[in-house]
Amino acid sequence: YFSYHQSKTLALRGTKTIHVRKTTDDTRRATAALTITASGELLPPMIIFKGSPKGRIVKTELATLDPTCFYRCQRAAWMDEDCMLAWVDLVLKKYLVDHPPPPGVVPVILLDSYRCHMMASVVGPIVALGYEIIQIPGGCTGLCQPLDVGVNKPFKARVRAKWMDFMTETMERTGNIIHSPTRRDVSNWAAMVSREMNGLPLMANAWRKTDYDWFLGEPRARGGDAVLT
Repeated sequence: YFSYHQSKTLALRGTKTIHVRKTTDDTRRATAALTITASGELLPPMIIFKGSPKGRIVKTELATLDPTCFYRCQRAAWMDEDCMLAWVDLVLKKYLVDHPPPPGVVPVILLDSYRCHMMASVVGPIVALGYEIIQIPGGCTGLCQPLDVGVNKPFKARVRAKWMDFMTETMERTGNIIHSPTRRDVSNWAAMVSREMNGLPLMANAWRKTDYDWFLGEPRARGGDAVLT
């Protein structure tokens, strides 16, 4: 959510009287679909904003945002079938083109048991690219999904830190008047964080914490990386 957390407030250090403040728009939100490889590479995130898939935001705004990420709109800001198909084409397919696997090597992708991840319309194009899909059983995401184990939380924490800086700077500049961040602000934060995190040890360590030992020996060719979303 773009809005300030309702159970907390923000005030400048040294302020004697603290008023409860929150941003005015508490319905705006975004989803960040992250994809990592077992070598620790963070592929371009897909940011899904709340809005009509073919509305004004898509037509006039998304193309102007930071190109580090890909952007889509969905009426509830969720990953759905259309967004998933776009992710397959923009992220997964491009990665395979740029990093073709060695002969005889089948790239593996791990997917949550989320409804749109299991649709035939989504699974078909992924398999057609040459990927083998491993579906993470329901209830096991927190145990064996590297993103959930070691990447999502640091990503959110870094974005939240940039949001806090934004809120503080806004108060200092406007005299304690707070306004909601824009989609451009959120896209900039996501892009900056993705660049900061790409290649950090925590990315590869997230795989080790889940006891996947496929890639703990000699380094493999880049084309043989597994990816997970």
